[in-house]
Amino acid sequence: MNFTKYLLTLLSLVSTTLLMGQTISGMVAGQNHEPLIGATVLEENTQNGIVTDVNGKFSFKLNNPESNIVISYTGYETKTLNPDGSGPFHIMLSPSEEALDEVVVTASSTFMDKLESKHVEVITAGELAKAACCNLSESFETNASVDVSYTDAVSGAKTIRMLGLDGRYVQINKENAPHVRGLIGRYGLSYVPGTWIQSIDVGKGAGTVVNGYESMSGQLNVELKKPENSEKLYLNAYINSFGRVEVNANHATNLTDKWSTGLLLHTNYLGTEIDGNDDGFMDLPKSRQINFMNRYKYNGERLKSQIGIQIMRDEKAGGQLGYDFGEDFQTSPEYGFMNQTTRAEVFGKVGVLFPSKPYQGLGFIYSGTFTDIDAGFGRDAYSGKEKTLYGNLIYQNIIGNSFHQYKAGVSLLYDDFDEVYADSTFARTEVVPGAYFEYSYLPGDDFSLILGNRVDFHNLYGAFYTPRLHTRYAFNENTAIRLAIGRGYRVGNPLVENINSLVSSRQFVVTEELDPEISWNMGGSITSTLHIGNKKVDLVGDYFYTSFENQLIYDMDQNSSQVMIYNLDGQSYAHSFQVEAKYQMNEFFGFKTAYKYYDVRTTIDNQLRRIPYISRDRLFLNASYATRYDKWKADATLQWYGTKRLPSTNDKPAEFQVSKTTPDFFLLNAQVSRGFRWGNIYLGAENLLSFKQDNPIIDAENPFGNDFDASLVWAPIAGRVIYAGIKYRIER
Repeated sequence: MNFTKYLLTLLSLVSTTLLMGQTISGMVAGQNHEPLIGATVLEENTQNGIVTDVNGKFSFKLNNPESNIVISYTGYETKTLNPDGSGPFHIMLSPSEEALDEVVVTASSTFMDKLESKHVEVITAGELAKAACCNLSESFETNASVDVSYTDAVSGAKTIRMLGLDGRYVQINKENAPHVRGLIGRYGLSYVPGTWIQSIDVGKGAGTVVNGYESMSGQLNVELKKPENSEKLYLNAYINSFGRVEVNANHATNLTDKWSTGLLLHTNYLGTEIDGNDDGFMDLPKSRQINFMNRYKYNGERLKSQIGIQIMRDEKAGGQLGYDFGEDFQTSPEYGFMNQTTRAEVFGKVGVLFPSKPYQGLGFIYSGTFTDIDAGFGRDAYSGKEKTLYGNLIYQNIIGNSFHQYKAGVSLLYDDFDEVYADSTFARTEVVPGAYFEYSYLPGDDFSLILGNRVDFHNLYGAFYTPRLHTRYAFNENTAIRLAIGRGYRVGNPLVENINSLVSSRQFVVTEELDPEISWNMGGSITSTLHIGNKKVDLVGDYFYTSFENQLIYDMDQNSSQVMIYNLDGQSYAHSFQVEAKYQMNEFFGFKTAYKYYDVRTTIDNQLRRIPYISRDRLFLNASYATRYDKWKADATLQWYGTKRLPSTNDKPAEFQVSKTTPDFFLLNAQVSRGFRWGNIYLGAENLLSFKQDNPIIDAENPFGNDFDASLVWAPIAGRVIYAGIKYRIER
């Protein structure tokens, strides 16, 4: 590992400057500066070219440095330009007067960003529509890279895993600003409605230093629907067989030729009591939420800016049957779980453009949030308040020519935590200013390199040094390899990260002063497209290794009545291997399949053990069918989970002990939808095979006793759920 550190430090100081021919790059946009995805950029009178990515960007090498380039996009006037070698272009196309009244475009709803040095998969809104996708935690049902599961048998909280590691090691951003972290680290995924999402970037491994030091196993960046190009009106109504009702309403309009605004509204309600296993506990908590966002965007020639506000109130009431909203859990005869979260956020961006130098730019991303949580678990009360401020000033430019680009900036992260649980108080204030520099070498389509370094100064823990390296090499137009290595830091939130253990009789025992978690992540991927006749198969194979210098150990093995929390003393690592294949048989039918292998171990009680709740082996299969013009669409996803290790319960009475390992099981989800000019209707099912974990709660008849434990959840506890909905839209 010391060799790795020295290598990255050396690379940080020495940059290779090789010139490899004439390469042009830039962005293709419409009249409102919105990126045009899939626009064709060709060298004139040749077939040499490329299509623009999800951000409207392109980069490719000219065969003749004096050639013109031709830019075309369906419904827009074709434009011909003579590149002068000055740097990246910002090309605006005008709508064609001869454009067809209706254009049907078919494209993959998930794809790898082919020119990106980092391993990034883009999930579009079209992919999200293949499942219920009520919120961000349900947005990965048709994706093999992100695992989602429940944390316990009472709270209904869902968590994600990437590379075999808990979601706390994934940096989850909203439009490149930190979002699901801190006190909403466990519930925050349910605070992002699915109908608000435009796309999700799923990055494996350490992310870019521009977004901070907290990315350890991966990054998720959620792009919300933009005011300037969203539907004028979008309505969605959803209901399922458990009684959950959801309504979403989005509205966007142009106020002037430069100003636009968007309103996003979400509300859901579940008031029925579901107890499919007859243990006297609700399988899912009652819940109600209202979530509102209003944002404004300004598109000027030299200045772009946006500002928005989001206000959310979420309430949950679970536990034993009969417990309801507003009931005092500390005096209720039933075991009650409640959580009331109020969250307010102001966020925005400001960008300064330099029309004569399109490669140069200055941007500022900012957000401020306030979170207030009141919760109860049996007789124990929890309250938490968090105030967060974030600012990131980014400057980008070139060094000589567009082959050599860089981003430099400074950031500030301020967190103020005030938590009270039972009779203990936890409070801390973190102030973390930082600075970073990221160099990109982009000589052409075949090779790219991103080398980043940042230094952050934590007021409680000193300096954090974060080097990261990403590189990509394309053997040909069909096959590319990516390699990456990077360091990550994070400060843990033990109570929130063990929310599942709060619904049990376990006591928290912190055995020493806790230090920040530190990890190294390294690995890479190979992507290839095989052509079989006029068909093609897209293949992706990746391997990542995460090693911890320090990790917070949440030990549930030594004593079944405790959660012992201490710093790592020994080894902790995760091997993650995944291979995925995607095949489009014809214009109607396609499928993708994946196999994942995880070897995740950490030192617990001086023994190197497998991490609980993780399947070593997993299989994934998704099949999709769509008729012409998407009039009818059908999707089905089957997942197989191998056995998992559970925390030891050997010191409990014999009748309350559980097996050390779980059985393997299958989960099947499916959906069919019918499209109309005004929208579509859909019908689907989750957990269609109705697989459920038997007896998920230990000693459910005595929830205030010493053996009660609802935290040992490894599979769904609610059975099959059928849902239906309708979507209505008016385009602008």
